[in-house]
Amino acid sequence: MCGFVVLLNRAARARPRQPAPCASIAHRGPDTSGHMNLEGPDWQAALYFRRLAVVDLDPRSDQPFGSRRRGVLVYNGEIYNVPHLRDLLRKRHVRFTTEGDTEVLYELLLQPDAPRLLDEVDGMFAFALLLPDGELRYGRDRLGIKPLYAASDPSGRLVALASEIEPLRAAGLAGDVDPVAVAQGAMFLWTPPPRTGWQRVRAVPAGTVLSRRAPEYDEASCRWSSGAVAAVEDIGAAVRASVARQVRADVAVGLLLSGGLDSTWLGVELAREGFTGPAFAARPHRAAAGTEPFEDDAPYAARVADRLDLPLTWVDLDIDVLRRIPELVAVMEVPFGDPAALALLQLSRAARGRATVLLSGLGVEELFLGYERYQAVLLLQRLPAWARPALGATTSVPSPRRFRGRAAKFGRLLQLGARDWSWATQAYYSGREWASLSPLVGLDAVTERHREVAGAVLDAGGTPLAALAECDRRLFLPGLNLLYGDRASMRASVELRVPFLGEPVVAAALGAVAEDQLSLGDGKARFRAAAVASGVPDFVARRPKTGFGAPVRSLLREHGGQLWSEVRRSPLFDDVFDRRTADRIVAEHVQGRHDRGLAVFGLLCAAVWWDRNAAGGAGRSAEALAGYQASAVG
Repeated sequence: MCGFVVLLNRAARARPRQPAPCASIAHRGPDTSGHMNLEGPDWQAALYFRRLAVVDLDPRSDQPFGSRRRGVLVYNGEIYNVPHLRDLLRKRHVRFTTEGDTEVLYELLLQPDAPRLLDEVDGMFAFALLLPDGELRYGRDRLGIKPLYAASDPSGRLVALASEIEPLRAAGLAGDVDPVAVAQGAMFLWTPPPRTGWQRVRAVPAGTVLSRRAPEYDEASCRWSSGAVAAVEDIGAAVRASVARQVRADVAVGLLLSGGLDSTWLGVELAREGFTGPAFAARPHRAAAGTEPFEDDAPYAARVADRLDLPLTWVDLDIDVLRRIPELVAVMEVPFGDPAALALLQLSRAARGRATVLLSGLGVEELFLGYERYQAVLLLQRLPAWARPALGATTSVPSPRRFRGRAAKFGRLLQLGARDWSWATQAYYSGREWASLSPLVGLDAVTERHREVAGAVLDAGGTPLAALAECDRRLFLPGLNLLYGDRASMRASVELRVPFLGEPVVAAALGAVAEDQLSLGDGKARFRAAAVASGVPDFVARRPKTGFGAPVRSLLREHGGQLWSEVRRSPLFDDVFDRRTADRIVAEHVQGRHDRGLAVFGLLCAAVWWDRNAAGGAGRSAEALAGYQASAVG
């Protein structure tokens, strides 16, 4: 697990007093660093690397890896089926000098049929390979578990790749801020890839390997695109195989244990592998404010740890997340507003002294359809099209209060067509409200990627549920959960592994049609049944889904008015959003008329992001939150 920067057609030698391009991502690789300059008759390149040593700690596996004669690789991630790939390459008379996965990936990429061989790789990866003639090949794993960003100057001749965005900004390649991405961050609390917040920085598409040729480097051609997987019916066997591969490391491995279905199944399989800990569980360090429902995972985690005989380390979470919004914005880089990232950041920092690798249950909900929105769309597609608008117009909002937001959203979905369900199930604003809040960035621009991905599935004859599942795999998973999983863990110099996104499990998920993964009232039913059959106790299997949480709604009702009086002065509400509409939304929540807590949280995050990146500094929004921090802890 590492970080890298590649600069093409740029003077390799840094200017005096200019920090090294990797300085801003030193947290991604605290163990060693490397740098290599390469050049040809009409091109030049500089490759920078930071290493977090996890597998084969020997310096021979340091990067940049390779030679000027054959090519040079920088790579971030882990390849889990190294023994299989090493045997395959040895049959081709490849000789290895290290025990690590870096050399295996390097030799695989140099094979004439590398695109075909990549289909056999089980791992998470982002890499850049520079060949002796100056050709650059770069790509990411199937699901985009590891990040990779590309940027270029207006001419396209100066090109750069990086594991995070800051090195691209430091190189002067990011361009202006992207108002559409900021608007998406407020609408969804995350930014659908490939947008990043900067107009000339794009996320490299997941599941692809692209190529650029010297000397122009202006156009990218696709060399590999991950294809369909062979169907696997036995989910239990797939999970066991994936966990057995991903628990291997040359450093200490730990488990993130919530006591939910996914992390408990990881614990069950790890126990079979002889895993003895450590395990880390979160609990709020004080009671949640007000009467907001705030699920406490701690009793479930304790019960599971006791059952599996795992030593448990408690991490007391700071649930006062409002004062940590500036930190969230800095760590995530892209417009983002999910407070779960702060919980994982705190867990990773607490674990760093005892484990360099953490296993997490991320990804199950998207692969096996566990979110409530899948239930909503399954129900919607069973209703006759002619009946939906009429039902939506007459939908009443039931009690108790915490169900009203869900009922209101379902009522809006009833009045929309199937092409809009994929974005509307994730939006915190209706189309009509968005027109008032954001007159400068229209709904079509904000929902473009959702419509594009969902439309392709529907046009090919797929169901609305299949369209939503595809959107989540291609947009939501890499744009939200995997993004914050990488950013939060790597900020603490910890590698986060996700066994449920290993290739065996992906094959078990994608080999079934969407409707077979769940039933009404039972999300991820197929996965749940396999978990019970594998030994997950019933008290976990039947537990309602929760997840990382924070009492955002209660905190905003208590402190939102005070904070908003300053945050509303942000230039964001001159440049992108309508201030009066935002005032109304905040007032609705603070005064308890409607639950708009996460929508307001998203506006706060967007204001801090805009002040930091478009207004040239910390700005009023961050200062207001810093003041709130002082009063909160004083």
